[in-house]
Amino acid sequence: LFISMALSECLILMFLTLSYSRPLAEDRVKNDARLLAQTTVIRIQKHTNESKMSPNLVFSGLELIPDALNDKTLEGLSTVEDNLHTFQEILSSLPMEEMDQILADIFNLRMIIKSLATSVNCAPLKSSNMSHLESFLKTNAAFHVTIGNVALERLQKYLLKLIRNLDQLKNC
Repeated sequence: LFISMALSECLILMFLTLSYSRPLAEDRVKNDARLLAQTTVIRIQKHTNESKMSPNLVFSGLELIPDALNDKTLEGLSTVEDNLHTFQEILSSLPMEEMDQILADIFNLRMIIKSLATSVNCAPLKSSNMSHLESFLKTNAAFHVTIGNVALERLQKYLLKLIRNLDQLKNC
């Protein structure tokens, strides 16, 4: 009888610990995501300070690169993960110098967001733009510096928006 009471108390304590640890773990993961996003923004600033371009640039096909000005870019965790994947695909396909750390940061941030999405049972999005994006990048390979700069600028703005709104992202 004493053993079953001790076991019951142990199970109750374990249940209480688990029930309280989920929000704490989620907050910690969001803080990790926020910190990594801030670090990536600093890396992008350092990288883009070396090569400024005109803010009035008009280039066909740039709508394939996620834009923080679009309200739908932060619809939910799956959308964020998909947009980060798009940035990763663009930047990894371009012959740009010193991108390894930024690409690693994007990948790690994607994995953090993906784990948050999995924790609330989100299904991964099937990105419909990847074939269009690949075609755009191949067709405009000669303009890789311009595309890279636009992508980095948009990624920086996107990450800043993500940092500000991360706590509101609770759904898929």
